[in-house]
Amino acid sequence: MLGIEKLLEKILHRQNIPKEQREEFELDIGTKYVHGLLFYNTYFDQVARALDKNTVCLIVGGWIRDRLLNRPIKDKVDVDFIVTTDPFKIVKNLKDILGKGDIFQFEKEKNVATIIFYENNTRYRFDFSFLDISDIMKSPDLDFYDKEEAIIERIDQDLLKRDFTINAMAVVFDDALGMGATQTVLFDPSGGLEDLQKGIVKPVSIDNIISDPVRIFRGYRIAQQLDFELDKDFEKWVKKNTDIVKNSPKERIRDEILKIFDGERSADVVGSMIKAGVFQKIIPEIEEISKIGKTGSFHKFPLLKHSLKTLEYMEEFLKKKS
Repeated sequence: MLGIEKLLEKILHRQNIPKEQREEFELDIGTKYVHGLLFYNTYFDQVARALDKNTVCLIVGGWIRDRLLNRPIKDKVDVDFIVTTDPFKIVKNLKDILGKGDIFQFEKEKNVATIIFYENNTRYRFDFSFLDISDIMKSPDLDFYDKEEAIIERIDQDLLKRDFTINAMAVVFDDALGMGATQTVLFDPSGGLEDLQKGIVKPVSIDNIISDPVRIFRGYRIAQQLDFELDKDFEKWVKKNTDIVKNSPKERIRDEILKIFDGERSADVVGSMIKAGVFQKIIPEIEEISKIGKTGSFHKFPLLKHSLKTLEYMEEFLKKKS
């Protein structure tokens, strides 16, 4: 059986060589354990002080994914937490402890509270989403071990509602706290660790994509960001269901597209979305552009390819300028 340390060594080695040269290896791992110190951030000690003593807290999402990949931490630090007490009370406590930060609250499927603050040139964003376990804790029919099992099942249910498997992993917050960090279970009900090893972006379920079609654009963006491949079955599904994005919030689509333009190989990603037929649903003029061939002696390519080449050259130019 492949131990977690050996597995991480293989994943990191694989990510450091060109995609076309990466070798596949079989994953054989049962219960997934990893040391909590891998996920530690210096501000977690302040987060711990902001939590009520009865709060169950987990770190979840992209922070777990990126630390497993050992991706460099740049000027934006985003961490998602699951908490079992009022998330807005937690961010208010955290702001008082830090003596800085902007906080706000919004509702999606559940209550989410956010704090954003800065240290020098680094922006920190901590999101706390609520996981209700009050029914479990109050149940007279469950003993301690039954409650523990029910809470774990509730955590798995929460993770299974997320977008992509590599974003649907979690660890217990207490196990990632500085000197107290210890070996911890990696919650991974959808096989995100295996997909991380394979270098693919795969939905937790198609139903989760249907419930929030903006996740289609996010999938392309995450694949670009990590230099991963989109799951082939997911790509086929997107091609057959492009109309699903038409009624999605335009502001959220805009945000995902701007993040794609801000990343590397943006022309390739936009080209892939056009090939899938999904980009045309938000910019319908592309349908007409794709019908126009070479026009005059100054145009080396058909208009659509010419436009993508322009995006590619602009990216190269800006990279040299920076």
